[in-house]
Amino acid sequence: VVLVLSSCVPQKKIVMIQEPESNVTYAPLEKITNKYILQPNDYLYINVASPDPKLSIFFNPQTASGSNNIQSQATFFYYMIDDKMDIDFPVVGKINLFGCNLEMAKKKIYDSISQYLSDFTLTCKLASNTFSVLGEVNSQGQKTMTREQITIFDAIAQAGGFTSYAKRSEVKIIRKNEKGESQTFKVNLTKGDVINSDFYYIYPNDILYVRPMWIKTLGFGETISLSLVTSLISLYLLARSL
Repeated sequence: VVLVLSSCVPQKKIVMIQEPESNVTYAPLEKITNKYILQPNDYLYINVASPDPKLSIFFNPQTASGSNNIQSQATFFYYMIDDKMDIDFPVVGKINLFGCNLEMAKKKIYDSISQYLSDFTLTCKLASNTFSVLGEVNSQGQKTMTREQITIFDAIAQAGGFTSYAKRSEVKIIRKNEKGESQTFKVNLTKGDVINSDFYYIYPNDILYVRPMWIKTLGFGETISLSLVTSLISLYLLARSL
């Protein structure tokens, strides 16, 4: 009975964003598109539009084929960043994007194309916007960011929410820096200050790992109910009467 009662999880370990006061206001954070540094194997969606369609086709070659296959046209505009941080762009050739965020990459690509075109518009978006969630969530695996930037709470919601064993005070984020090195950070979702931290928004290619509570190692099920306690008491009384 003592073991079961000591296994009960206090509310402060379950409730998220615990604040001493209500109506707390947080300052807006910088967009992740300005902070995320592009990595090898990222995909960029690039489209060049010019008033003269005959010029545009040189930079969007698929449009010249006359294919009615929308999927083939759409996928052609995706450019992968190789291990040297280059993309191979039509006409222009190699464009190096080392150390660039999305806005810096767009400017580099624009400057490269402007040597050949004087009047055009450029669309440049990050296409590889996925992250992974592992551990004590109801749906592990790789997820797609449904918007340009999502919060860590959105990411957990996409993974089906926490299980009963989830240690909300210790969620680990594995994130690569501008050098491509993986770094591990620990985030406490029971504290409100997470909203003002660098880990409130999820970056593309982030890996989230939710640790289990120690109670899981004891082999208990997800529900430790009063019936278990009463069963133990009944067993004790039965043994005593015998």
